[in-house]
Amino acid sequence: MKSRRIAFCAGLAAAAALLAPQYAAAQAKRVAFLDGPIADKYIGGLTRSFTETAKANGLEVSVAQSPFDPALQAQQMDDAIAKKVDAIVMMIMSQKALIPALTRAKQAHIPVILINTSIPQEDLYTAFVGEDSNVMGATAAKAMAEGLKGRTPAKVAVIAGSMDEGIAPARVAAFKKEMANHPGITVVAVEETHWAPPEAERAAGQLLARFSGQGGLDGIYAMNDPLANGAVQGAQSAGVKLGTAKGDLVIVGGNCLAMGIADIEQGTMYATLYHTPINMGHDAANTVAKILKGESVPKKQSRTPTIITKANVAKYQKECTF
Repeated sequence: MKSRRIAFCAGLAAAAALLAPQYAAAQAKRVAFLDGPIADKYIGGLTRSFTETAKANGLEVSVAQSPFDPALQAQQMDDAIAKKVDAIVMMIMSQKALIPALTRAKQAHIPVILINTSIPQEDLYTAFVGEDSNVMGATAAKAMAEGLKGRTPAKVAVIAGSMDEGIAPARVAAFKKEMANHPGITVVAVEETHWAPPEAERAAGQLLARFSGQGGLDGIYAMNDPLANGAVQGAQSAGVKLGTAKGDLVIVGGNCLAMGIADIEQGTMYATLYHTPINMGHDAANTVAKILKGESVPKKQSRTPTIITKANVAKYQKECTF
């Protein structure tokens, strides 16, 4: 009889051991991560960083991609709401079109954490983690002024992402505002490229041709390193010398991707800005973990970008390889 009781207790213990992981998984907080296309190097790096950090915090993450389609992302958000997830993290595809979906999440009492791009309606999200577009644009202008030091008057063009809403318009406005503090440097054109490097290459070639009869362009600010690399290729195809000497074209990028680092090392790009998706993913995941523990977090979190040039590029080579 005693041996039977021992066997029965052992069986209960074994069953409990088997059920423990399932019970723990059931108790894990569930996070819906609504992302852009992770085939993109920037978005892919952000997704990996967020997922790894979230799992380390004991969170269960489900990733849903959108090819920059607001309608699809609205459906994904409704699915997350229907599943009663504990939090929604989203790289918002439209600051305007997603407002109804964000309103539904608020009504469902699900915290929403925005990454990369914020919205004016602060009551519709719990926290924002990502770049401050105004600071990014202003810092890029300071880098351009450094690259053009001693060269005035100077004409500068901007190769932008998508100008309908979001990051690009804010960066352009901040770039122009800061550039007004540098007499003799004038922003003469803004070209939209929808964040496509081939479009940036074409835009650079067209800009250089347009201003060739007016003494040429002195600088191009391209909003991220893939666009800046496109501008580098466009300038090289046009036979324009790149650098900071008189008569050279100064190119400034952003977000320090590997191609930008390589261009800086080769002297074909003057500067990029240190702001990585790895840091953003890490910060966002830690913020979500704190919110789900009931801890207070800042409404907006942004790291200050650093200007990277040939003088300090070695310090950032390892981090800017995504």
